[in-house]
Amino acid sequence: MKRNLPVGLCLALALFLPRAGAAATISVAAGGSLQAAIDAAKPGDVIELQPGATFDGPVKLRTKSGMSATSRITIRTAGSAGLPAAGVRITPAASPLLAKIRSTTAGPAMRTEAGAAYWTLMFLEFMPSSSTSSANLVEFGAAGSSQTTLSAVPHHLVIDRCYLHGNASYGQRRGLALNSGDATIINSHFSDFKGLNQDTQAILGWNGPGPFLIENNHLEGAGETIMFGGTDPVIPQLVPTGIRIKRNLITKNTAWMSQSWTVKNLIEFKNAKDVLVEGNIIENNWAAGQQGYAILFTPRNQSNTAPWVIVKNITIQNNVIRHVAAAFNILGYDDLAPSQQTQDITIRNNLIYDVSTAWATPNHPANGRLAIIGAGPKNITFDHNTVDNNGSSTLFIYGGKTPTGVQITGFELKNNLLRQQSYAIYGDKIGQGLVALNYYTPAAIILRNTFAGASAKLYPVGNDFPTITQWLADFTSVANADYQLRSTSLSNNLATDGKDLGVDYAELTAALNGTATSSDPPSDPPSDPAPPTGSSTPYGGTAPTLPGRVEFENYDAGGMDVAYYDTTASNAGAVYRTNAVDIQASTDAGGGYNIGWTVAREWLKYTVKVSAAGTYAFDVRVASKGAGGKFHIEVNGVDKTGPISVPDTAGWQVWTTVTKTGVVLAAGQQVVRVVMDTNGVSGSVGNFNWFAIR
Repeated sequence: MKRNLPVGLCLALALFLPRAGAAATISVAAGGSLQAAIDAAKPGDVIELQPGATFDGPVKLRTKSGMSATSRITIRTAGSAGLPAAGVRITPAASPLLAKIRSTTAGPAMRTEAGAAYWTLMFLEFMPSSSTSSANLVEFGAAGSSQTTLSAVPHHLVIDRCYLHGNASYGQRRGLALNSGDATIINSHFSDFKGLNQDTQAILGWNGPGPFLIENNHLEGAGETIMFGGTDPVIPQLVPTGIRIKRNLITKNTAWMSQSWTVKNLIEFKNAKDVLVEGNIIENNWAAGQQGYAILFTPRNQSNTAPWVIVKNITIQNNVIRHVAAAFNILGYDDLAPSQQTQDITIRNNLIYDVSTAWATPNHPANGRLAIIGAGPKNITFDHNTVDNNGSSTLFIYGGKTPTGVQITGFELKNNLLRQQSYAIYGDKIGQGLVALNYYTPAAIILRNTFAGASAKLYPVGNDFPTITQWLADFTSVANADYQLRSTSLSNNLATDGKDLGVDYAELTAALNGTATSSDPPSDPPSDPAPPTGSSTPYGGTAPTLPGRVEFENYDAGGMDVAYYDTTASNAGAVYRTNAVDIQASTDAGGGYNIGWTVAREWLKYTVKVSAAGTYAFDVRVASKGAGGKFHIEVNGVDKTGPISVPDTAGWQVWTTVTKTGVVLAAGQQVVRVVMDTNGVSGSVGNFNWFAIR
């Protein structure tokens, strides 16, 4: 049963009478006190504001006992005629129908008391007084001495179908200061957050733990549209965590290109972990105050008080990124103060186009690159992206300031449709292609990409090198931004997972439409494939007896992560066995098969039986066109050989035997694991035919 109470009667009842159990609807007319209604409201109540009425802040959301997921307090405009249904994004056209709450010189339009929880804001317009353009419109949580512990953090706050905007002439510093615990911002419109000689954002969070859901909003900010970090948290060890940014339009107003607002980037992660960015349109950024990147991953211990800051476990997938001066900037460490290492960044299945030097402004050239990577981050993956850019280099890797070295461990570039202007991949002070990869990304996986316009001899094998004309002709209509592959394209069904190279349009479309099934942000994945924990069995059922010879293609049965680890989803040679290990016919003496297309981090396991304890020699039959990589051999989990180099044999079927002596083995059943450590100049470790113990 709902009871309707005007705000004056509500206050009288709150002061003099016990409250009945049913939730109340508290009506506040123009000229009434919104704060008084908030103070009097009980869990489950709805505070309804007169459409078109204006209320001045700062209004504070209180901490109240009894609040829960089923007993929230909602503040909203009264009525629903003309307002969007649940799940539908509001637009500025709804403004005449909305109650308005203004920031003033006294503070933001709305803020939270320490520990406030379970409040919902719906169908409200938040706007500034023209003289408060340097303030926040809404504050969830606090950044100063009132919020130095997690117990003080507000949580379970919702903004749904609200219109937050700055002043068209003066701008506004920030729409939402997001320093809370669990918060949801959905179906809303943020615009005109802009300023002169100051950073401005639609949403910025730095002193709240999360999790955060930002979904189906129009988000517009001149400095950074969305940012996490950039100011040191005052809660010790705090990292905003569990961030989902989905199905938003993340943009800047292109009219600003000819105006004086300070413009930087679209999304910045400076202290954040466990993040999913999916199904968004991320567009319109130009070189001005900074280089105009779509997304930055740059840890910042801004005031040198938070050395724990980190950028970790971030997945960027199923987005359209377009009309930008550059796409990604990945920095391994803060170059001005101590920080943790950037790691576990996955950029997959994105359509990225019009990344162009044309997005420049006077005295601010645009670089037009897919990514610039420096200062030694780790575990960086680009997979199944379609990228049309015109910068001099598509990927640019540099050294930078780093305590762990400039090399990027765990770098993977696979299944992408890429092109070059001057260089596809360039290493600062090193050169292009293989020399850059070997120096900056040892043991990298560079496989099944197109490098249109590049020279095959300068890049790893296992990739494709069409002309630019051929590459462009593969798409349905570049002029109309339709980058679906034609049915005649040689890039169809060529990926390591059997799909087409580049973006999977069906998956992308489902994410943009909100019909994709995606998981919550990942948390702390292992950096490398773990040693097998399950039990494999000898291929064919009987363990070979040693001394003797074992064919490499006869690795154990048991499947992925048990008997082998392979970076591809299918057998590239399509012979002998049907799982993911790559096997081809061999022309070595005796014929048969060999393992090919090997890359760093892959491994194979063999169960064998040693007839007698003793000291033995390991012989391994290998081939490589160009200097190969390195591998080692373990027995029962113990490295018995140390690194063994694969020499240049002048051909993939020109074989030689490398030997490691002095290997001590016990008698009985043993488990041998051959582990690929680093790639050679070709991008592969080498081909492997057999190993023998004598």
